[in-house]
Amino acid sequence: MKLNKNCDKPDCHSGGFTLLEIIIVIAIMVVISTISVRSYFNIREKQAIQKDADSVVATIEKAKSLSSNRKNDSSYGVKIASSTVTVFSGSTYANGNVILKYDLEESVKISTTSLSSHGTEISFDKITGTPSATGTITLSNASYSKIVTIYGTGIIEAK
Repeated sequence: MKLNKNCDKPDCHSGGFTLLEIIIVIAIMVVISTISVRSYFNIREKQAIQKDADSVVATIEKAKSLSSNRKNDSSYGVKIASSTVTVFSGSTYANGNVILKYDLEESVKISTTSLSSHGTEISFDKITGTPSATGTITLSNASYSKIVTIYGTGIIEAK
């Protein structure tokens, strides 16, 4: 116990902090900051992949809707690439016109496309909206992945 030179009682302390106390406080602050930053980035990654999965579903739904409504008496489809989903008019991407292009966030990529046609395009019947291919599209980033499923009935969902 430190005694103040001007104090003759044993419970009289100097008013400062010791170096050990300061180091302990800084270490606790570093640990809390590290946990907070890591949590922030995990939440950010999860939100990014959820947003992009929802947007991919909406983009595919847009192509289906345009076909079902026979807009311009044309069928519409979707071209899947590693970082984009493109809506096109016509039966194939090569012959069609780009209507809408959705770019994924930089941290999110389409890691796998497993469609029944073994390709990266889905076109929709211009009356029924039935897809030409069924299967899954997997979006992923450093920590998470989401699967977009296209069913034969035309239902599209993200899980």
